[in-house]
Amino acid sequence: MEDKGVFTLQLAPSKDLEYKLFKLKIGQTLSFTLAPELVSEEVILFCDYPPHGKQYRRETYTELTWQYTGSQVHLDPDRHVELKINRAGTFEFYFTRKGSSSKSSSLGKGFFVVEPQLHRPLDSITCQTYITKLLGPLSEWKDRLSVAKETGYNMIHLTPVQELGGSNSAYSIREQLRLDPRYLNLPGSSKTVTVSYTDATGAKHSLDVSASFVELKKVIDDLNKRGITVITDVVWNHTSNDSPWLKDHPDSGYNLTNSPHLRPAYALDVAIMQFSQEVADGKWGNAGISPFVSCENDVKIVQTRLLDTVFPKAKLWEYFCVDVKAIVDKFRHSVYKKQGPTQEALEQGKSLQIIQDVQYRRFGSYVDANLTMQLYNVEHPCAVCFEERIERCCLELASTLENLNAEVKRKVEGQLQRAAESLAGHVRYHFCDDRGPKWGKVTKEHPLFPRYFTVVDGGSDLVWSEIESPKGQFVLAHNGWVMNADPLNNFAGPKSQVYFQRELNVWGDSVKLRYGEEPGDNLWLWEHMVRYTRITAWLFQGFRLDNCHNTPIMVAEKLLDVARSVNSDLYVMAELFTGSEGMDNYFVNRLGIHSLVRESMLAPIPFELGRLVYLYGGSPVASFLSPPTLRPSTAHAIFYDVTHDNEPGHILTRSVYDALPNAALVNIASCASATTRGYDELVPHKIDVVSENRLYAKWSEISLEVGILKAKLALNKLHEQLAEEGYCEIFVDQVTENVVAVTRHRPATHESVIIIAFTAFHTPPEGQYPKEGNLKTGVSNTPNLTVSGTVDKIIFEARMVEKTSQTQFQKGTKSPINFLTNHKLYLKENIPVSQSEMCCFDKKDGNVQEIKLFEFCPGSVIAFKVTPYAEALDATTKIRSFLGLSCPLKMTISAQQEGRTLREKLEKYTVPKLTLTDMNYALYQCDAEEKDDGKGGGVYHIPGYGDLVYCGIQGIYSVLEGIRNQNDLGHPVCDNLRAGDWMAEYTANRLKLRQGTKELGVLLSDVFSLLSALPRYLVPTYFESIITRVHKLLLGESYKKMGKFVSEGSSLVKLLAMGSVQFMGVRKSAPLPPYSPTAPKQVASMSAGLPHFSTGSMRCWGRDTFIAIKGLLLTTKRFEEARNTILSFGSSIRHGLVPNLLGGGLGARFNCRDAAWWWMQSIQDYTLMVPNGVDILQAPVRKIFADDDDRGNVKDGITVPLSELIQEVLQRHADGISFRERGAGPDLDYDMSPPGFNVTAGIDRKTGFPFGGSPNNCGTWMDKMGGSSWAGNKGVPATPRDGSAVEIVGLCKSAVRWLSQLASRGIYPYNGVTVRLGEDRRQPLSFVEWNRLLQKSFEEKFWVPEDPTEGNLKEGDEAGYIHRRGIYKDCFKASQRFTDFQLRPNFPIAIVVAPELFDLEHAWKALQNAEDILLGPLGIATLDPKDWAYNGFYKNALDSGDFKTAKGFNYHQGPEWLWVAAYLIRAKLTVAESYKKGQYLKETVTTVYKIMSNHLKLLVSSPWRSLPELTNQNGAECQDGCPAQAWSMACFLDVLYDVSKVALKN
Repeated sequence: MEDKGVFTLQLAPSKDLEYKLFKLKIGQTLSFTLAPELVSEEVILFCDYPPHGKQYRRETYTELTWQYTGSQVHLDPDRHVELKINRAGTFEFYFTRKGSSSKSSSLGKGFFVVEPQLHRPLDSITCQTYITKLLGPLSEWKDRLSVAKETGYNMIHLTPVQELGGSNSAYSIREQLRLDPRYLNLPGSSKTVTVSYTDATGAKHSLDVSASFVELKKVIDDLNKRGITVITDVVWNHTSNDSPWLKDHPDSGYNLTNSPHLRPAYALDVAIMQFSQEVADGKWGNAGISPFVSCENDVKIVQTRLLDTVFPKAKLWEYFCVDVKAIVDKFRHSVYKKQGPTQEALEQGKSLQIIQDVQYRRFGSYVDANLTMQLYNVEHPCAVCFEERIERCCLELASTLENLNAEVKRKVEGQLQRAAESLAGHVRYHFCDDRGPKWGKVTKEHPLFPRYFTVVDGGSDLVWSEIESPKGQFVLAHNGWVMNADPLNNFAGPKSQVYFQRELNVWGDSVKLRYGEEPGDNLWLWEHMVRYTRITAWLFQGFRLDNCHNTPIMVAEKLLDVARSVNSDLYVMAELFTGSEGMDNYFVNRLGIHSLVRESMLAPIPFELGRLVYLYGGSPVASFLSPPTLRPSTAHAIFYDVTHDNEPGHILTRSVYDALPNAALVNIASCASATTRGYDELVPHKIDVVSENRLYAKWSEISLEVGILKAKLALNKLHEQLAEEGYCEIFVDQVTENVVAVTRHRPATHESVIIIAFTAFHTPPEGQYPKEGNLKTGVSNTPNLTVSGTVDKIIFEARMVEKTSQTQFQKGTKSPINFLTNHKLYLKENIPVSQSEMCCFDKKDGNVQEIKLFEFCPGSVIAFKVTPYAEALDATTKIRSFLGLSCPLKMTISAQQEGRTLREKLEKYTVPKLTLTDMNYALYQCDAEEKDDGKGGGVYHIPGYGDLVYCGIQGIYSVLEGIRNQNDLGHPVCDNLRAGDWMAEYTANRLKLRQGTKELGVLLSDVFSLLSALPRYLVPTYFESIITRVHKLLLGESYKKMGKFVSEGSSLVKLLAMGSVQFMGVRKSAPLPPYSPTAPKQVASMSAGLPHFSTGSMRCWGRDTFIAIKGLLLTTKRFEEARNTILSFGSSIRHGLVPNLLGGGLGARFNCRDAAWWWMQSIQDYTLMVPNGVDILQAPVRKIFADDDDRGNVKDGITVPLSELIQEVLQRHADGISFRERGAGPDLDYDMSPPGFNVTAGIDRKTGFPFGGSPNNCGTWMDKMGGSSWAGNKGVPATPRDGSAVEIVGLCKSAVRWLSQLASRGIYPYNGVTVRLGEDRRQPLSFVEWNRLLQKSFEEKFWVPEDPTEGNLKEGDEAGYIHRRGIYKDCFKASQRFTDFQLRPNFPIAIVVAPELFDLEHAWKALQNAEDILLGPLGIATLDPKDWAYNGFYKNALDSGDFKTAKGFNYHQGPEWLWVAAYLIRAKLTVAESYKKGQYLKETVTTVYKIMSNHLKLLVSSPWRSLPELTNQNGAECQDGCPAQAWSMACFLDVLYDVSKVALKN
């Protein structure tokens, strides 16, 4: 079987999936994947698509097996299920969480519908409908049906072929298992014979059928051999009144016994029919009603008499009321028997209500007897005796019951008011309306009202007393349809008032069938209709579902399953009117409908007709190339120019001149097209399915010269050709009020066929239509049109011409059905442009031709083919070849080769040469970065849309991806691309500005130059395809360069790993200082976040860089960049501190206490992750600052090994650091108070803890300095965190432990530091001892026990600060001591880097508390929400009088930061591996993916393709933060790296 591609359907929790339509073809593969919000779930997927070789059984589901790409089986975000589609039908799927297999509790359920194989595309169908009874005997069918073959139809639709009922309606079947004897009535034709068929699995089955059906099968087989598919109607929801089996099986319909709720409606039916007959007999003359009804006043009198006489006389309210006397008598008896008031407690609010009698007997309704006793058997203090109390109770009850009856009566009167309005409408239409039959006189044959019921045993109407008797089983309800009804509700069911309120548009010749809820409810009917269905499926290649919206959907489902068991490639079209696209889709899904009947005659004006052509006619011209995503689509249409039940006929509705343009516009639509026999011959009236008995003309009796047959042949050939050759796109141009131009476009070659039609919804004025002998009309008022390309030929031009001799049309009384003869068709086919009598063409500038129409009058149609100019064709060939798309043979070999050469150069040479630093420039660079280069002007601006976020290819790709997925050709980006080549030139030219990307820029210039040769409408689709291909190549090459963890990792790993490329770039204004004479000259530096921290002194932050370096550079194998970064920052060390802001080295600022510790953690990670990584300790580093007072020298500083710089940092901390920042003052920091510039740090000799800071500055990552004079927080640090911050203690422990190990192995040349004991005394502190001190002190000083007694004893006087227990302190010995006890998310960092510090039980408890209290959807709250200082919404630009929030003072006092959330997750993984022998490890890994599903969702949707710095409370977007932040991306990549290690170990 041909592989036709893989289409992905992403599953997300949804309640409306059943109302979306997903269509597939045999040979395609359906791949189910999971949406980001489900990747953390163990999702179970079920589908009733049958395994290979198995028969289809609806709702017999198989659990599908996920295929995995990663090691985390149930959590692989890229897991998928593939189904190879090899059979047609409709198939349901649903998905649940693990532990549930029930569809009712599913996360979502939906369907996919597979097209049948009809030996032609569905869009190529050209169908002609025949009313079968007008074909005559079978022996004459071939001649009559040859009209379809000879005029180009490839499908014939026949109304039911079974024996019709007494009404002779084509849809009222009397006997479903017999061929109508009018077709074949030979001896032996009714006998039963056995035939066979083969099902979809190859198994053979036998079937008993009438011999007459075998003869019919021969006719159908002959039509099949002639290339014609034959389909028929199936009628499942009604049968003819005179079906003989109804007498034996009256339960097959809705009768008065099995459906007693219809009894009031039947009583009404009898009453109004008696009234109608009395009017016909002249008995209502005194009441103002004559047998002759002709005007609105007559109608109103009829309506009035119904309401004031007929309805009251029928006493229909009695069916809904109670018998007051009977209930009171029963109550009295019960009260006497009880001998006292009822003592039971009464539920509050209870009152007596009438309960409807389910048998609907007159006065059969009742009330709750027990409640009656509770409410009315009560004390009456005024009663003098027992009997008087009882009588008072009875009187009260009787009064209540009378009131309840009155209420019911009012309700019934309201329903009867609606019934009277419906009945009046019927009278109005049939007796008065110009559109109706205008019967004039009321008779038995033409009553005032239609019957809703029939008596099938031949008896007369039942009298009232018989309605509840066994005779009621033979009174059956007619079928019909209800305007604007819910198609899922049974209008004959007990909850419906349709029959009583006379809302049914009734079919008086048919009985509505009653199947029940399942086959067991009416076994005989089910078996009968199953056999009917199976025979019909054996005979025909397709079904039309008549009145589909009124057929119980469960019935249609089961019977279609039966039909498909006979013919799996059964084509199904349906007459379906639900009122909404969603409900249409629901029916299409449940039933596997392939085409819905649509009709052009419903368009009241030409503009609406054009809209219908566009709606049903295919994808828009120049649509984006379909992504491999299975997108919801609209139901396929079979578009009729006129259907067989339209009234009163197209010529009378519009004009004879509209037959041709209407047909042309229908046939040019890219969907199935259809007509009804008689339209093409110009029969000027409706061929009625009931009353018409004349036969159709045989082909031997007519010719192509009749009506528009010759034009229809041309249109049908064109329609089929366009579908077969892939002209699947459409454009509709409403040229004038009456002229419509439609383009069918072939996207593979960009050839087009254009039809221009001059509609004639009304007969044109004299002189505006041609006449025989004088084709000139002088009509030339159609505006000129333009086309891009060359008009090869006129396919045809046609119009209707009035004949000189005119005869008045008279509807014939004998066969064949006659037609108009006063007009003939003018048609010329396949003529050169020069021979056209309707148009000429002028060449204009820019490969454009102008079409000038003349003598183009109402009723005219012209079709011509447009081919791209040679230049455009050549360019298209090269582009399609470059993209790897198919190129039809007419395109030149040399052009194809040139396109392939460009593609191979791009894939094999240009892209592989790019470094990851080149990728940063090619893909990313924000506006400020581009301007920093001094070569570019910033990001691209799109009028009507705005700025792109990146200058590189990712910037435009992020926007184009959404446009492509929605096929949004009206987007401002598409407008910009059509208007000029600016975006293409911008994309390529900026790449030429850098040596590393120059070759890519030149190649893209060559490719983009081809776009300028295309018609402008094609530019968006090809530009998008080029960008998408290049983008995919650049990403793929980036993954390869980042090692197996990335290249073989999940999509989530890859998305996060691209952060390495986003943030690492060469910036002139933010260079890394050269750490040695041999250091690389142009080294990429890391941006902390985009766009705010992209250039200059604000780009490179020490702490941010070394928090992110492991994730962005080490896990991605960018070891050289990691080394450069470590050594460059090392060269800038001063005061024993790593710069907070690098400033190129000389401009460094040393105002943070944690960067040095993060730097050392990065070196440790480097030594562990890089082959021979410990060698970096001996790497020579040139010191910029010889001492604390040195001004700095980038070129000539002294050189020391890196290990000496590490030791310097440790020793300076041991010595104690204290200095005032150089340049202290507002020029250095506008908001800092003077004391804030004083920097201190040191090591606590008793605990080993690093400490530092003051209440005047903020030296950790929580570094917000207040800036509002108004609020009074200017110069006040929001989070000083002085003392010993928990994460710095953890980082110190990690460093000391690591260096102790290296020293013991002789790799690190120092064993410890010396500490001051006084001014002149020093004492060594070995790393081993320091490590021991830290280990001993941490739990004691930082753990806040859960037990209040233990905690209070431990903290002493500071116990009052405790407001959370079971946590770790944020600091130790902060100057504002209460802040030690604040719950913040910093302790997990210490767990990750130094897990040995923590008691596992304490750590697990603290992590659980942090997760429960602080964790948000994306980040983690930076402060306990119950803390007085908490505020979760950060607005840096907003000044106010609020101390806590003004000028963003709450930056770290509640908003949810992402990078620390990653450390919480990493900490849980770390602890879970050891805690309680790892019993929580699997659960923790699941939690990882559950949390990160939100990050995945954001990564694939953000135009930055990145994670933000922070969010506001509960994950709300923070406008003042960076939308792309390095440490956010890095730390979550670290999480996945940790998970991969856990997976390997476990």
